Amino acid sequence: MLKKLLTLLFLVLLFSACREASNFLHTTVGTKTHDYSASNLALKKCKIDDAMKIVQNNKNQLLKNLELGLGNYFKHHYIEANNYFDMAINAYRKEENKALFDISTFLKKEYYLEGYDKVLLHNYKAISYLLMGDAQAARVEARNSNILQQEEQKKLQKFKKENSKENLNAHLFSRYKKLFQNVNAKHNPYQNPFAYYISALAYAEDDDYENALIDIRHALKFLPYSKILKQKLQCYEAKENKKTIELFFDVGQAPIKSQVALKLNMGNGEKRMAYLPSFHLEISNVDHISILNSKGEEVAKTSLLADINAIKINEFKEKLPSILYLVSQQVAISLGSSELSGDSKIISGLFNSAAAIYGQNATGTWSFLPQKILVASFTPLISETYTMVVVSKVGESLAKKSLIWNENGKTKNIYRHYNIRGDNTICKV
Repeated sequence: MLKKLLTLLFLVLLFSACREASNFLHTTVGTKTHDYSASNLALKKCKIDDAMKIVQNNKNQLLKNLELGLGNYFKHHYIEANNYFDMAINAYRKEENKALFDISTFLKKEYYLEGYDKVLLHNYKAISYLLMGDAQAARVEARNSNILQQEEQKKLQKFKKENSKENLNAHLFSRYKKLFQNVNAKHNPYQNPFAYYISALAYAEDDDYENALIDIRHALKFLPYSKILKQKLQCYEAKENKKTIELFFDVGQAPIKSQVALKLNMGNGEKRMAYLPSFHLEISNVDHISILNSKGEEVAKTSLLADINAIKINEFKEKLPSILYLVSQQVAISLGSSELSGDSKIISGLFNSAAAIYGQNATGTWSFLPQKILVASFTPLISETYTMVVVSKVGESLAKKSLIWNENGKTKNIYRHYNIRGDNTICKV
C-alpha cells in the first residue's frame, strides 16, 4: 500500500505543470549515454579503436554492449563481438515480457532495444558466424532475426491500435514533415530484406535451396525490383552450386536521436521551451560499389538491402502518435489551469514533463550502426584480380581498394564485410 502511495505521489509531482516540478525534472534527469558527437567523429575518420574507448563511457549497459560488439565485429574479432552481442540479447530479453509502453515506468526507464535494433543485432551475429565458417549457427541467428521482424511488427500494430487518435497534435507532426520526407516511406519498420538475404545464404551453404528460396521470396516482397535478389532467385531455383563471393558494405552513419527546441505559450503570460524528440539525419554521398576485374570491366555492383535510415525514421513516425496520445492523456488529467484551453493544455503539459525526459532517456542508438548496408555477389575466377570502387551519386569515383580474398575451408562461399565512413574511404582494420 505504501509503495502504491509513493508511486502515486511521484506521478502527481511528475506531471504537475508548476515551475518547481519542471525545474526538478530538468535537473535530475539526464542522458546516460556517451558523447555521440565524439564517437561519430572518430568513426568518420575510421578510428575504430578511439570510438570504442569513447563508447566505454556509456552507462547504459545494453547500448554499451551493442557498440563494443559491433566495434569488435569491424575489427574481425568475431568471438569477442558475439560475446558482447549475447550480453545485449540477454538484456533485451529481460524486457520482452513487459508491456510495450508502460506509463508508470516510461519516464524512469533506460533505453532498451526497439524492433529494428533487435533485427539488426541478430543480422550481425549471423554474418559473424558465416565469417567464422559456422553456417549452422548463422542459420539460427538469421531465423531469430526473421521471427523478430514478424513479432515486432505485430507489437507495433497492436500498440498503434490500442493507443491511437486521429488528427492528434497536427501542428506537432508538421514539424517532422521534412525529416519523414528525407527517407523512403515505403520501407516500413522491421521489413528488412537484408535479414532474409543472410538467412538464404546460410541455407544455401548446405545446399538447402528450398528454404533459401523461401527467404529470397520474402525479401522480394519488400524489394520486388532488386537485381541481386532476382539473381539469387534464379541461382537457387536452378540449384547452382558455384562458389560465390558475398560482399557486405556498411555505409555512413545511422541517424542519431536528438532534441528539437520549441517555444510554447503556457498561458498566464508564461513562456517555456519544450524539447521534442527528433533525429539528426545524415545522407551519405555513396551510391554504390562496383567490382571491376583486371581489364576494368564491371563484374558486380552492389544493391541496397538494408536502408537503416528509413527503418529508424519510419518506426519513429509510426510510434509517434501513440506515444504522444498516451503521455498527453496522463498530463491532461493533472493540469487544472483554467487559462489553458484543450489543445494548449495537453501540449504544454506534455512538452514540459514527459517529452523532455523522453528526448533525454531515449537518445540511445548505436554510433557504429551504418546508414545503409549494400550487398554484392559474384562468382570469382581464381586467376583474376578485382578492385572495389566506391561510386558517388553523380558517378564519381570516391575510393578504390583491392579485393583480397582467400579460400575458406569451412564454408562453400566466401564472405567479406567492409566499413565505409566519413570521407568515403574503406576503413582498414
